[in-house]
Amino acid sequence: MLTIEEFTYLIIVASLSNNYVLVQTLGVSDSMRLSEDRKAVPIISLITTSVMTISAGVNYCFEKIILESLHLVYLRTLSFMLLITAVVWLHKFFIKKYNVCSDKIFNIFFPLLFINSAVLGIALQNSENVTSVFQATSHGLGAGIGFSIVLISFANLQQKTTGPHIPIHLQGGPIALITMGLMSMAFSGFRGIM
Repeated sequence: MLTIEEFTYLIIVASLSNNYVLVQTLGVSDSMRLSEDRKAVPIISLITTSVMTISAGVNYCFEKIILESLHLVYLRTLSFMLLITAVVWLHKFFIKKYNVCSDKIFNIFFPLLFINSAVLGIALQNSENVTSVFQATSHGLGAGIGFSIVLISFANLQQKTTGPHIPIHLQGGPIALITMGLMSMAFSGFRGIM
């Protein structure tokens, strides 16, 4: 069983010192693309965190119960991708049913969530480094919190990096990449803490 200290440690490590977007560079394009609409960022962060948490636990259970018992571990990546798709479809169904976000955000966000490499990266790392479903789920929650921190921070910083004070050659993508690089260097400083 996972103690509260281990749970807290896993969440802090996954969200800060082992951040999937800034340290491991998974899901970078999603975080750059999704942060343009500041009003949608909290909803997108919550949905992404939920998908990462649930899919981490589901993928771990599927691997341990089905793949390892049938000696089909070589199908790990394909099965993880299918399970992540199922989790995203369930989220899509409930969000559409309860009308949580607008159609514009809905149509832009969900195709990006299907191909988010950070969600698959969590599942693959959990299969190698985690020993229980609680660790896998808390690792997914920590990674989702880290993704949300980056998404919200980048949305706020992106507002400051638009305007006439930015040289014309740096506007748009170049300044976004520079900002993401500086954020990555800042987050890599957390590696010495843990």
